[in-house]
Amino acid sequence: MSTVVQPQTRVKAQGTAAKVRVGLWELVRAELTRSRRTFTWGVIGATLIFTVHTIILANASISSGVVTELQWNGNALAWMHMYAGGFAVPLGLLTGAMAQWREQRWRQGGTAWRAVAPRRVAGARLVVLSLSALACQVALVAPVVGHALIVGNGWGPWDRYLLFATYMWIVVTGACAWGMAAFHVLRVVSIGVAPVLGFVWSVAGVVQAERSDWWMLPWAWTARVPLPLLGVHGSSVLLEADSPVWGYPLLPGFLLTIGLTLAGVGLAVLCGASGGAGSSVSSASRLSRLLPGGRDAVDDQSETVSVQSPEQAPGARPRSIPIRRATLTTRMARVPGPRSAILAMAGVLPWIVWAVLAVLLLAFLGILHIVYPPGYGQSFLELMGVPVAAALVGITVWGHLQPAWRALITRRGAGAILTSVAVLSGFFLIPVLGASWGMTVLGDTLTRTDPTLPAVTGPVYGFMVMPAVAFMIAAVSLAVALSTRIVVAIVLNVILVIMGLLIGGNDVMAATWLWRLAPWGWMTVAHQFPERWLEIVLLSLLIGSLAMVSATLSARRAAIRD
Repeated sequence: MSTVVQPQTRVKAQGTAAKVRVGLWELVRAELTRSRRTFTWGVIGATLIFTVHTIILANASISSGVVTELQWNGNALAWMHMYAGGFAVPLGLLTGAMAQWREQRWRQGGTAWRAVAPRRVAGARLVVLSLSALACQVALVAPVVGHALIVGNGWGPWDRYLLFATYMWIVVTGACAWGMAAFHVLRVVSIGVAPVLGFVWSVAGVVQAERSDWWMLPWAWTARVPLPLLGVHGSSVLLEADSPVWGYPLLPGFLLTIGLTLAGVGLAVLCGASGGAGSSVSSASRLSRLLPGGRDAVDDQSETVSVQSPEQAPGARPRSIPIRRATLTTRMARVPGPRSAILAMAGVLPWIVWAVLAVLLLAFLGILHIVYPPGYGQSFLELMGVPVAAALVGITVWGHLQPAWRALITRRGAGAILTSVAVLSGFFLIPVLGASWGMTVLGDTLTRTDPTLPAVTGPVYGFMVMPAVAFMIAAVSLAVALSTRIVVAIVLNVILVIMGLLIGGNDVMAATWLWRLAPWGWMTVAHQFPERWLEIVLLSLLIGSLAMVSATLSARRAAIRD
């Protein structure tokens, strides 16, 4: 029987792949979800704390008689100049870098492979960061206006502070964009470097904002516009009624700052297309080893040895097995005898980072000593050098302990570990700061012959309190980083450094009880008022000891959290 094979008709399915284009609003919504409970929105709380502290300080300065010339709401606008002059740019840079670091640590939440252009993702992230910057300005201005309405001072110069808030929104948005771009170049190093560079940028801007050639100095662009809006000089001193600063045009500064912001946005978007948050660059990876949380690739380098298994044939090629090179920690583990927490911690602390920063500090102080009189170097060391150095030591210590903290506290008590790192940090920090102080006083007179005056000059009293103040700052930074997050410790130090500059750097304010509100400036307070040195030492040791106790009590909670 024959079978008839029917010809089959080949059906060609022409499926048209529908191209689904995700809109910008969907990307923004996704970024909003990813940024929940992160520093992107936590920065609003930091700004609010700054504002509340500013209101309290303004009222305290008036009630104590330090300020006699009064404007709207206790000169609130003048006090807000510290936000523009030292707080906004560093915080914006940190926020942008933290957003990118978040995506690197979370591997973009598994979304890097989706069919969405990285540039569009970066654009959506910039939109969210801009919304966060806008909320920060609300947190900056709204409490001041609300306080004015409560005490009966009215709305005040609403046009000036609204323009100021708008301008700072542009500045902070641009800083966030530049922070994102900085992370693509420096990776995790940018978390520490960006705020420092932002603070230097801000200080240089307020110093040179009133120059005639300000338009040639980009750092002066962001500092010039707030002067007539807040009614202050670059030094935060109230403007005179006939001051030419009142007549500064605002449009050039606005346009230049907008251009700087757009440049940062464009650079951040372009960098977003170069591999995303998870890509790595060899030079950046080398730099990331120096920062907290960075993996030391040198320690991970391995050698290969050839071994031959008994099952292998005699003529077979031996297989290569990688073995790790002995690091400092592994070599110390082979030392016989009882284990020491100090010796163990000595092998993991970031000595190279500290040494590099110490060299930079000494070099900068050397330049100041050559170019300027000794007083400039002393002021810088007391108000900036010691606080920043001690804070970096405390933060980087926790950055290196954090990855292995769960295992560490099972081997040895948290108190012993923290005490060991405190001792080791002091062995490094105190000699470096002592050498820095010695460089600043070269050529200066340290003794007096007048019997009505103390036998030694102010720098000596500053040196006497320096170890206690450095211990306090390092201990508080370590405790805050351990109990919360490293970024919280960074923000807290930025605020306290600014308060130290504002109060400790002002002879009139430092002469009142307000000096107790600026512990990061206590070294210069002892310099100006030698009779307070013993109280400063005792208070510093007390605060530092309480911080170490708090860190010890929070040790287990930190292990569970991380």
